[in-house]
Amino acid sequence: MSNQEAVIQGLMKALRDDNQLVRSAAARALGRMKAAEAVPLLMLSLRDKAGLVYDFAVNALSAMPAESVVGPMLERAKDPDADVRRAAANVLGAVKAVESVPILIDLLEDEVLAVRHAAAKALGEIGSREAVPDLVQAIESPHADWTMCINASIALGKIGNVDAVPALVNLFRRRWDPVPGMNTSPPVRKNVIDALVTLGEPAVPGLLEFIRDPDVKVRHGAVEALGHIGAGGMVE
Repeated sequence: MSNQEAVIQGLMKALRDDNQLVRSAAARALGRMKAAEAVPLLMLSLRDKAGLVYDFAVNALSAMPAESVVGPMLERAKDPDADVRRAAANVLGAVKAVESVPILIDLLEDEVLAVRHAAAKALGEIGSREAVPDLVQAIESPHADWTMCINASIALGKIGNVDAVPALVNLFRRRWDPVPGMNTSPPVRKNVIDALVTLGEPAVPGLLEFIRDPDVKVRHGAVEALGHIGAGGMVE
């Protein structure tokens, strides 16, 4: 057995340690080493009740070669445990698993908010245009929370389909009340403008129509986006 193999075996044993700091450190180290043989144990760590261990296990799985995690994560995307489904979405997005797009689209309607958020983010990482209608539907829903609107907007910007422009501008119209306890409005409009700027030149015709909108906030947002597209930069 080589030294590296011995290290990996030792770290895999440490994933079962009774201390969460040791378990989390083991998960992080296995991720750094891209130790694919640890994938089954790391998947068990997704059920670890210590949040730190869970987070490092997700990060470790996201760092693994795609061929070692895609199959298992597609199965976990249907797990009864919402935390496992959320982890599966995050990992599938991180490794850009195109074959997971239909399942991630289904997760946009998951009963748990955090899973829906992760699915929207993952679809943006993968960049499949197949997801555009469902992401548009997600931001057009009157019941969409602000985190979903931000994640879906970012995803639509990354995918780069100009069909999303009207929905993004309409989202900009929506009023967002301050977040309880934060005394500030959520940064939905900032992220919508960022998404439109990311879309770039294809978004210009749609935005030009909105500079005549009766709502001053929509006109202002359209002008901001056009200005940043022209300058080739993101919103500061």
